[in-house]
Amino acid sequence: MSTVSLLCTNTVLAGTITQNGSELLNNPNVSFPTINPSLIDDTLRFGTGNIEFETILRWYLFPANSLTSTSPTTSINITANLTRLLSNSLSFPEDWDPTIYLWDGTNIIGGSFGDNIGGSLRRSQGTSNGTFNSNITEGTLFNAGNSFPAIGESANFNVDFDLGTVSTQVTLSGFGESLSFSTNNIDRTQPLSLLITRNNTSERYDVNSITVNSDLIPNEPQTIPESSNIVALFVFLGLGLFIIKRK
Repeated sequence: MSTVSLLCTNTVLAGTITQNGSELLNNPNVSFPTINPSLIDDTLRFGTGNIEFETILRWYLFPANSLTSTSPTTSINITANLTRLLSNSLSFPEDWDPTIYLWDGTNIIGGSFGDNIGGSLRRSQGTSNGTFNSNITEGTLFNAGNSFPAIGESANFNVDFDLGTVSTQVTLSGFGESLSFSTNNIDRTQPLSLLITRNNTSERYDVNSITVNSDLIPNEPQTIPESSNIVALFVFLGLGLFIIKRK
């Protein structure tokens, strides 16, 4: 049976969603606020930017009140597979600092995976309008472990958010190392989105895939039968209702 996409607006049970660049490009919950990427096979390529701390990809995950103030602790786990590209900076051609945030419509929490000290993790939070981020405060650089990607290589970067009733614990993990911190700089009852941002305008990125795992499934396009099958489905449902009424 062939299928077409249909946007699902309700959150459902726990699960995992993985989308490659092509799927992200066609996901109606994903937008590109500051730059339109090019699609290379199944990879999204982002060229140089316009302003520091800009959002290059935004994925709307949950509507407001998916979590209430009394909901138990809920986990959202983000894994982005990215390819490190040469920076456009003549002074720092190796510059590459992708940052992953969770955004509640005002506040952002998360961290970066940078090229500093041979590969680093750094906590970060602030505010955002979903396009440009401001009031950014960053922690000290923390060793991300071995095997930080060379230019042209790819790697998984992971950020885990455990949203509790009082605070959220954020864990950044790289290559055998992890960095955790707690913050109350997020309102989990608001609509929640994933942001991927750049630190400097000269940085360039390939986004190969993003995986979201959560106690709630993020919004994503669902599938329904194509038109010819829809007619058969409605006939079937109508027949069922007719039989029920006859009883």
